[in-house]
Amino acid sequence: MFKRICALLALATIFGLASCTSYQNVPPNDIAMILTPTGYEEKVYTPGQVDIGELSQAGQGNRLVLLQRSGVEVKEGFTNTASEGNTDKEDHRCLTADKAPVTLDVRLLFAIPDYETSQGKRDLARIFLLGNPTAVDGTNERVLRISADKIYAEQAQQAVRGKIRQIAVRYRNFDHIFNAFGDESESGLTKQLEHAVAAVLVERNIPLRLVSAYPSNLKPDPSVIDAIAALQAAEKRVLAIRTLTDFLDQDGSGARRLVYQMQTWQEIVAKANANGHNTIGFLPAGLLGGR
Repeated sequence: MFKRICALLALATIFGLASCTSYQNVPPNDIAMILTPTGYEEKVYTPGQVDIGELSQAGQGNRLVLLQRSGVEVKEGFTNTASEGNTDKEDHRCLTADKAPVTLDVRLLFAIPDYETSQGKRDLARIFLLGNPTAVDGTNERVLRISADKIYAEQAQQAVRGKIRQIAVRYRNFDHIFNAFGDESESGLTKQLEHAVAAVLVERNIPLRLVSAYPSNLKPDPSVIDAIAALQAAEKRVLAIRTLTDFLDQDGSGARRLVYQMQTWQEIVAKANANGHNTIGFLPAGLLGGR
């Protein structure tokens, strides 16, 4: 009888202990912290299984909050058309000092703090505090997730975009900013962007580590492109006329000029015939106004 009672007590203890456990998975590319009813625990969990315990009768209990531990890339686009990623109808382009709009993308790469160090653990804890956890799926509300890109969007994005606009307006015109586009020195566009974004993270106390800030897709306004093309075409026409005039003037006999006039008249006649004009009269320039 006594042995039977001991066996029953042992079974009850085993079932009681089993009912107090709930193992949840930390995926290979994630780290996690446990959110208790009173706040986060200090321990950082690496990939594997974590026992977060069972819920109380009141429905209270711990939750596992996941965070992707690899780098996070964010693209800040300053565009005007939907084909370039602009989802609304507003003009988001930057302006240079001459008030000309410029299309620009800035690709930002962030990393989470090194949680192997004491300071990194404190910084990581703040990231978890800044994040708004959401359920990973609808079937398990005890496993939540926060994301570094959402923390950036909520805490720093508007300030970063403002800094980028301030950098763009320092350049006189498109040619000025284009020359700084590939400049990797401290005065180049890339370094200026990196310093500005890093400063925002410090000002807002956001412990994400900026890995790089790289500009891309730099384009002037179409009106600027059209103006440049028109100027280049005009310069080529002037050069062609000058070359032709010099060639004709080198012949003192006037034979070159006469041949050129005959070719020009033939082109005029051909065009007139195509337009339905059959009779065209030519008067030599020397007959106009006497000598």
